[in-house]
Amino acid sequence: MGKVINLVLTVVVIVFGVLFRDSLESYYKKIRNTFVPHNNKGKNVYTLEELAQYNGQDQSEVYLALMGTIFDVTKGTKHYGKGSSYHYFVGKDGSRAFITGNFKDEGQDKDHILDLTCDELMVLLNWKKTFKEKYKQVGYLIGRYFNLEGKPTEYNRQFSERIENCKVQKAIEQKEKSKYPPCNISWSADEGSRVWCTTSSGGITRSWTGVPRQLYSPGAEKPRCVCVNVTTDDSTAGMFKEYENCPKTATSCVIDA
Repeated sequence: MGKVINLVLTVVVIVFGVLFRDSLESYYKKIRNTFVPHNNKGKNVYTLEELAQYNGQDQSEVYLALMGTIFDVTKGTKHYGKGSSYHYFVGKDGSRAFITGNFKDEGQDKDHILDLTCDELMVLLNWKKTFKEKYKQVGYLIGRYFNLEGKPTEYNRQFSERIENCKVQKAIEQKEKSKYPPCNISWSADEGSRVWCTTSSGGITRSWTGVPRQLYSPGAEKPRCVCVNVTTDDSTAGMFKEYENCPKTATSCVIDA
């Protein structure tokens, strides 16, 4: 009789385990996440699996990662809760989608950003700044940006280096823009396209007006219209081209009809 009872109990335990396996696993993970610290030398680090639990269901808190840095966005549930606009970002690092808008990307490169343009990378930095201002930073995601100790990876270093290069590039572009401000541009059915210069065209306020010229920049697919100060610059130099049928000293040119 004792053997029969033991057999029955064994079967019951096995059946119970099979039927309620998912519930037991979820319960175990909650207990583990509650009592097992993620601290590593003072830095909270999370695996992908651990971060995925903070979805407002398995864990009551709602976390997301942006370029490897994890934020608690629980107070923004109306934006990040299940069924909301940005729920895609919850429980993962979907940094790339902040730029592409692809909220279905579940591939391994959804946090890869080094191939983005400088302007796009700056947008991501602004997003990160916004998160730091609005939400609590809770740790780092082990993976592309941070290692097991919560220290920056080689990829993270390359990202920082890219940002510095972008800043230098931006400074050069701004300096060039100040020297050669963009033209004003308009179009009408009667006149066609017209470009012209003023003392504030391109949003650059200055003491001179300038003349419209096509500026050919290295690597650019096509020239852009800029205002050149004929008293200080040689507007006939190789990188400039005059508009056809437009007087050399004219401040306004019709470029097509």
